[in-house]
Amino acid sequence: MAGALVRIGDQIVLEDYDTYVPSEKEIWKYAQEIGIDPEQEPELMWLAKEGLMAPLPAGWRVCQNTQNDDIYYFNFNNGESSWEHPYDDHYKNLVIQEREKMLAHGSFKKKEKKKKKKEKKEKK
Repeated sequence: MAGALVRIGDQIVLEDYDTYVPSEKEIWKYAQEIGIDPEQEPELMWLAKEGLMAPLPAGWRVCQNTQNDDIYYFNFNNGESSWEHPYDDHYKNLVIQEREKMLAHGSFKKKEKKKKKKEKKEKK
């Protein structure tokens, strides 16, 4: 994700990379954190990837505690810190909105019909 930039006591401020590309494992994990079931909702995985690649808001930096390697986010403008990415709530809401769009367009209904059809064939 990032490389070390500044060390302050047992905390490291990590350097952001514009070229960061998350691994499939990272995307899968983040998808679950924002409410996506990767196996059942592969069509929503783009939101997880986008969320991981989104730049932090102004003032926010990724930090790491060297004692336990925990990653957290710190806003150097106002002193706020968070275990969650500042945009997590935004992406959780986008997941809900995308599901609603898909329901409105019948995408989930079609998927469920295909799944039931496949299950019937497997029982035979």
